[in-house]
Amino acid sequence: KDRNLVPELARKTNMFNRREKIIKKDGSKPSELEEEVAKRLHQIELENMDLKKELSIILITSAQMVDYEAHGTPGQYLLVRILHRSLGAFKKAGYKVLEKLEAQYEKPVIIVANRTIISPSAKHHPSQKRPRTRTLTNVHKEILADVCFPSNITGRGVRIDIDGKKSQKVCLDPLDKEIMEHKVKAITHCYHKLTTHKIHLGFSKPTLFQQKTLEQRERAKAK
Repeated sequence: KDRNLVPELARKTNMFNRREKIIKKDGSKPSELEEEVAKRLHQIELENMDLKKELSIILITSAQMVDYEAHGTPGQYLLVRILHRSLGAFKKAGYKVLEKLEAQYEKPVIIVANRTIISPSAKHHPSQKRPRTRTLTNVHKEILADVCFPSNITGRGVRIDIDGKKSQKVCLDPLDKEIMEHKVKAITHCYHKLTTHKIHLGFSKPTLFQQKTLEQRERAKAK
């Protein structure tokens, strides 16, 4: 009789986690901030039925406020971690999540998927190869794409500082400047926090078509 209760309890637990939008793998109790973010995600799902399919499978594992300082100016952003299996849905509906969370907390929000790096020296069966998606280089590349979302990376290069140190220069889509400019410092800090690598973030020079689009936006604002 008790055995029959196990699947039922598991089903109810999964439903609870799904409704609350948060999963803590280690079984720890969610913080007040995590519960607050999870409830807000559930509200966003109810308010946007056209994106319900995608929003319903965006589940978070942690949320924290991160303090940082850039050029002597203090700042703060919300860093949210989501399940890796939620990433596909997040790429389709994540813009709505960011918009709503940033409006609520009035600060930059950065959402990153959980990933596991597998070392080349890790023990595994001779017939198994290490997935490319689990290499250090690829994971860092994907983290960069996450922190820059919803903008797209349009260019990369190497920047050499006066002291000879090298860093990565990353350019974003100039059409996204208005929605991304306020969080450039937060993104730069977050990427360094997650990978220990420094980047210099900016925007690509607009193409002729993009320049026309930007001019049309300016004219629309002036009306």
